[in-house]
Amino acid sequence: MVENYLAAYGLKIFASLIVFITLIVMFIRQSRDKDNADSQAIKNVLNQLESDYEVVTNVMVSGDRGMFDLGHVVVSPYGVFVITVKQTIGKIFGGKGDREWEVKSGRSRDFIPNPLWENRKHVNALEKLIGPVPFISIVVFPRGNLKGEFGRNVIRLHELKNFIAQNKPFHLSMDKRNGILKTLQKSQSKVGN
Repeated sequence: MVENYLAAYGLKIFASLIVFITLIVMFIRQSRDKDNADSQAIKNVLNQLESDYEVVTNVMVSGDRGMFDLGHVVVSPYGVFVITVKQTIGKIFGGKGDREWEVKSGRSRDFIPNPLWENRKHVNALEKLIGPVPFISIVVFPRGNLKGEFGRNVIRLHELKNFIAQNKPFHLSMDKRNGILKTLQKSQSKVGN
C-alpha cells in the first residue's frame, strides 16, 4: 500500500514537472515571437518611407568597448538616422540626463540604463566608420508607455515614420549618401538578413 502511494505521489510530481516545463517553454517562445513581431513592425514602418530613404539592417560596428549590432540605420539626403529599439514593457519614467530609467510593470519595478546613452555610443561608432555627417538619434519603445521628460527623439513606434519624415534640416550629396550606404552594407551582419 505504501509503495502504491509513493508511486502515485511520484507520478503526480512527474506530471506537475512536465506541466511546469511546458509552461516555461511556451513563455520563452511567446517572448521570442513578440520580439520578432516588434522587429517586423519596425521594418514595416521603415519600408513605408519615401524612396530617398534607404534602410540598412544589422550593421556591425566597432565601438570603444566591443562590437555593436545596429538593427536599423536609415540613410537619407537629410542625414543618418540611428535607431535603437528597446523592447521594454511597462511604464517608463526618467529624464534624458538620468543615468537609469525606472520601469514599472504591474507590481514589478526595474531599472534600465539610459538608452539615449546607448544610442550615443552607436552614433560615435558609426562616426568612426563613416566620418562626420549629420546624425539623428532615435530611441523607439514599441511596447513601453513613456512617462518622463526624455527629449523629442524618444518615441513610440507609431511616431517613427513622422519623426523621420519631419527631420529634413540637413543635406547630403548623392555621392556622400551612396558612399555611406556602400560602407554600411559592407558592415552588415549576414545573420538576420
